[in-house]
Amino acid sequence: MTKDKTSVKLTKHAKIKIIERNITLTEIKKILRDPIMSETDKFDPLLTHYVGMINEKFLRVIGRWADKGSFVVVSAFYDRRLKRSKHDKD
Repeated sequence: MTKDKTSVKLTKHAKIKIIERNITLTEIKKILRDPIMSETDKFDPLLTHYVGMINEKFLRVIGRWADKGSFVVVSAFYDRRLKRSKHDKD
């Protein structure tokens, strides 16, 4: 979805939450680079949710594209609602 040269900016809320949740900027960039799924936010069509796996957990990164090559992270969290399917291959 995104290239290595994409700059990632964090809102004040996102900065606080990724520290509280022990999420690194490297992990966020990994999800943006290679998500297993993405979806438009159901309340704000400008926001996109990107989901990927980090250490066997689903990491959800929510944000918007500010301009070409710049993604603004609004929040990020390990999504416990998502579960690996019994049929998923490792």
